[in-house]
Amino acid sequence: MKYTTKGAAGGVNILANDHYVAIPYDCSDLTSLATEGVIKEGTIVPANDKTAIGVLLSPVVLAENPNGTVVIHGFIKTDKLPEEPSEDTTQESTTTIGAKTVLKQITFL
Repeated sequence: MKYTTKGAAGGVNILANDHYVAIPYDCSDLTSLATEGVIKEGTIVPANDKTAIGVLLSPVVLAENPNGTVVIHGFIKTDKLPEEPSEDTTQESTTTIGAKTVLKQITFL
């Protein structure tokens, strides 16, 4: 039997503590968020806007396994994220809802 051994990279810990809830998420449709086929940990999925459902816990290599883990409740270090969570904005009486508002169960520190 042939097999390949790969080492796991250390990665960045986005969690502020061990109190969190996460769900499985199929990232195969998120190719626009990938750099060289990898979606970084801390990426807000599926987008950094009102459609956000959570924050990716660890990197996802789309070619190997497009399944990721998304934090839906917990405390996350904002300085460890690749992009700041979007905030609500108002322009000419039009309000755009940001990811921070939608992700009510996540506290960004």
